[in-house]
Amino acid sequence: MAEIAERTRYFERYVTFIDAIVAIAITLLVLPLVELTSDHHGTTSELLHENAAQFYSFALSFLVIFRLWWSQHRLLRFVIDADKVVVRGLALWVLTIVFLPFPTALVAAPSQDLGTRALYIGTMAASAACLAVVAWGLVRKPSLSEEGAKPDLAAEVVTFLILVVALLVSVLVPATSYFPLFLLLLSSPIEKLWKRETPLRLRRHGSRA
Repeated sequence: MAEIAERTRYFERYVTFIDAIVAIAITLLVLPLVELTSDHHGTTSELLHENAAQFYSFALSFLVIFRLWWSQHRLLRFVIDADKVVVRGLALWVLTIVFLPFPTALVAAPSQDLGTRALYIGTMAASAACLAVVAWGLVRKPSLSEEGAKPDLAAEVVTFLILVVALLVSVLVPATSYFPLFLLLLSSPIEKLWKRETPLRLRRHGSRA
């Protein structure tokens, strides 16, 4: 029991460290907005209008990072221990989070090109891929989670696949711009379909065997 408690404390400290990095990354997003006030001498309305792209970039970065963090939080809520796959997967995931404000800032740039969309959506896809690997590692070793808890591998895989599709559509059909990201709204229905169909396929496969 003491050994399990020690492993749990070790993993909690690791997750706390990762959450702290995410918190710092999401807080630093506001610094460029603060700097806008130093050289501005007009009204607040003028400031907001002249720098609308920067405020859009800030809001987009905040929402994207929060959404990815929430996926990580949901995935790890019943985890009590970690192995190399989980630890390294989370390390790579937090790296994508720290990097994400850079391509998001490019989204607010006056000139938009294919590389910007590819880098932005590609970073999101890489982040989702890391969480899918972590989920796979947890499913592979049930002892890493609380007894009876089942990591939601389907949710992470579906999110990753949707982002890959969004990336391909955005790159191959430039006129779609960032609209393919709205495919993420389909994630919940696809997850439910996946979870409903997978047991049926397994039973069919078992009966044929």
